[in-house]
Amino acid sequence: MAKNQSIVRLSGSIDGVTYSEGVNGKLSRSRSSLNKAKMDANPKYRKLRMMQSELGSYSRFGALLRSGAKGELKQIKPFRGVQRINKLFNEIKNLNTIHRMGKRTVVTGLDNVRARNLLKNFDFYGKTTVSELLDREFVVDLATGEARIDDFNPTRDLFAPATATHFLLKAIFIGLDLDENSVSTKRSPEVYLPITDLTADLVLQSDGLPTTTVNLFYLVQLLFIDETNGFREIDSMDLAALTILDLGV
Repeated sequence: MAKNQSIVRLSGSIDGVTYSEGVNGKLSRSRSSLNKAKMDANPKYRKLRMMQSELGSYSRFGALLRSGAKGELKQIKPFRGVQRINKLFNEIKNLNTIHRMGKRTVVTGLDNVRARNLLKNFDFYGKTTVSELLDREFVVDLATGEARIDDFNPTRDLFAPATATHFLLKAIFIGLDLDENSVSTKRSPEVYLPITDLTADLVLQSDGLPTTTVNLFYLVQLLFIDETNGFREIDSMDLAALTILDLGV
């Protein structure tokens, strides 16, 4: 793919060349002559067809998972969110040691403990994680939808920016049914507290459990807030986190 260094800004396709602009600058790409009919008819593209089948499978899994937290993903723009989660699910799919190429899936890959550990602490926003912002660990109970930290003190246990006056925490409990192509999400009420030297139990309790009992993902969102005259503004976007703390498959 070539880079366009000129001052002319083009967008769209002209004469088989597609122009776009991304994080790497202005790009142009010519349209490939390879199409589905050619690929299906030619035996030498068999491996490519198998790879595309797996790509479609793990991309769909990632899209379903993101849709379960779409409200939170609208609040903060993720850093290369689709690319990062697809890359991760590709790695997890490769840990499937049962099926042949073209039939490997994320679900079977998640039977591997190493795969589940890859997903834990994945952050959808991509700049930090809940675990990096807290000096304590949440204890998550997937059977009840509760996450808690006993004797939590914001001043002592939270790595907060100096400009933040409050912090907001929320749990997002997601279940995925791939056969039905459906998502079930349960959220906890927001916990909104001042950053003060007060100690109390910190509890996030989801409003019920997802309707599916497999492919469960427990996320926690942490935002820092600058509250002035009763008005809230998200403080330090780079310190916003939406992190997978636990999962059940």
